[in-house]
Amino acid sequence: MVGKCAFAAIVAAGWLVTSTVSFADEAAKADAPEEFDFVQTATSGNFKDGLLTLNGIGKTTTFFGERPNRDIGEIPYDEFVKSWDAAKESFAADPPNASLVTHNSGQAGIAIVELSEPALAGNAISYHAKLLGGDLPESIGPASLFIDPGFIAAALFKFHQHKQNPPN
Repeated sequence: MVGKCAFAAIVAAGWLVTSTVSFADEAAKADAPEEFDFVQTATSGNFKDGLLTLNGIGKTTTFFGERPNRDIGEIPYDEFVKSWDAAKESFAADPPNASLVTHNSGQAGIAIVELSEPALAGNAISYHAKLLGGDLPESIGPASLFIDPGFIAAALFKFHQHKQNPPN
């Protein structure tokens, strides 16, 4: 009987330690600054002399957060550009990589680029872009730009959220 009680106590202690560590891990993740991935779409664009320009971009950049928060939303392009160097850990300090998926004459292409110095003019956004991989034609058809995570102006992005914690 003592053996069963001791075993039950060991199991209960193990559960308590595991639960406490798990809870502490989740609390630490919730307190960590949230990183966001960004998506920009364009009807056309071009790449010349290291300058990537996306035309027909609409009004907002879509963003989404990683686990555990999974925050999502949209931010106007002008605020996205203004926030590029607004924080200590900004895209200006650590330029992001991005995947540019293009569709030219029915052919899909993917290029990996490092982005810097965004500029907004009407319904076009341009970046200085360093080609890291893939092929980037001078003339670009419809495209989607997937920008690596960053902390830039997280409070600003929180303001533009649509909903938090969508179902798994």
